[in-house]
Amino acid sequence: MTTAQSQEDFANNLSFWKAAPNTSNQNFHNKVIRALALTNQVDVISVRPINKNFEKSVLNKETKIKDNITWHYVKVTQSKIHKLLFLNNSIKNTIKVNNQDIILVDTLNLRLLKCAKTISKQNNAKIIGICTDSPQNISFISKNYKKKLIDLGRSLEGYVCLTEKINSLYNIHKKPYQIIDGINEEISDYGKPLEQGKYIYFGGSLMHEYGVFNLIKAFEELNLNDINLVICGHHEPADFKETIKNKTNIHYLGVKSYNEVANLEHYSLMAINPRPINLSIDEYSIPSKTLEFMMNGALTVCVTNNLLSHYSNCLIWSKTGNKQDLKEAILKALDSAVDREQMINLAKEKVLNRTSFKHINKTISKLF
Repeated sequence: MTTAQSQEDFANNLSFWKAAPNTSNQNFHNKVIRALALTNQVDVISVRPINKNFEKSVLNKETKIKDNITWHYVKVTQSKIHKLLFLNNSIKNTIKVNNQDIILVDTLNLRLLKCAKTISKQNNAKIIGICTDSPQNISFISKNYKKKLIDLGRSLEGYVCLTEKINSLYNIHKKPYQIIDGINEEISDYGKPLEQGKYIYFGGSLMHEYGVFNLIKAFEELNLNDINLVICGHHEPADFKETIKNKTNIHYLGVKSYNEVANLEHYSLMAINPRPINLSIDEYSIPSKTLEFMMNGALTVCVTNNLLSHYSNCLIWSKTGNKQDLKEAILKALDSAVDREQMINLAKEKVLNRTSFKHINKTISKLF
C-alpha cells in the first residue's frame, strides 16, 4: 500500500505537475515492489499523489498487470469531499485479502496506515511497515499528524527499516524486523548522454538546509573553466532561480524521470551530495541518493556520514557541507592522483552486495 506508481506511469504524469514533486518516495517504493516481485505475486494498492499543483483534477481507477505485479490504481481527485467520503472505501475495497497475505505499507502515510489496519482486522492479515524516516523529519505536516503516524506505526507486526534508530522509534514491542541500507537497481544500458560535455551533478531537495546553495557557491568560486554544474530537484525555494540566473555553466533541469536521472548520474564527472550533517535527522535517514550515485557509476562526493562508513574507501568525503570543504572535496575528486575507475567499480560492487534487488528480496523474505 503506497503512493508509488510504475516508473512508466510516474514518468507519464511528471509533465502534469506545476511544481516539482519529491521523487524519493516514488523511487524507493517502486524498487521495493519490483524486488519483491522476483519471487512473489505482488498486488499494489496505489493512491497516486494529486493536489492543486497537478494539472489534472482526476486520475481514474485503473488496473495494470506486468510480470508478477498488479498495479491497482484507485480513483483520486483534488476534491476534498471525494477524499473525505469515498477514498478510504475505494482503498479498502480494491482487492480481497486473506489471512495468508502480508500487507506492506508506507508508514509515512496516515490514510494508508489506517486502511491497512482495517483490512488486517477484517481478514487477519499481518502488516509490515516500510519505514524510511521519522515522521518528525517530514516538512509541511502538523505535529498532530506526526504523532498519529508514530502511534499507529507502532502497532504493526513487523518492520523494514533504513536504520536502527528508525526501528527503535517504531518497534517498541520488539516485533520481527530487518534493517536495509536502501535498494538499488543495476542498469545495463544508460543510453546516450542527455548532457554533453564535462559536468558535476546534483539531484535532490533544493531547500537551503540541504546544501545546494553552498554547492553553487563552491562551484562558482572554483571557476572550473569547461566544467558545468547540472542540477535536478524539487521543493524549489523562491530565490533559487535568481541565484543561478545568467550563469551559463549552471543548468537546472527540474525533475527528471528515474531513467533520465540515472543517465545524468552515470555520465557525470562526479555526483555530489552536499547535505550538511544534522544528527537529529541523519540517524533516521540514510542518504539514499549517495548510494544511487555510486550504483550508477558516478565518482561520488558526500559530506562525512557515519551511516555510510561501510563505503568510506570508495567515496570522496567533504568534512562538512560548508563552501570551503565542498571546494576541497571537488578538487580532490578532480585530482589526477585519484583512481577514478577503481573507486567507481568498488563503490558499485559494495552497493550491489548490500542493496541489490536480490539482496533486498532475500532480506524481506526472511521477515516473511
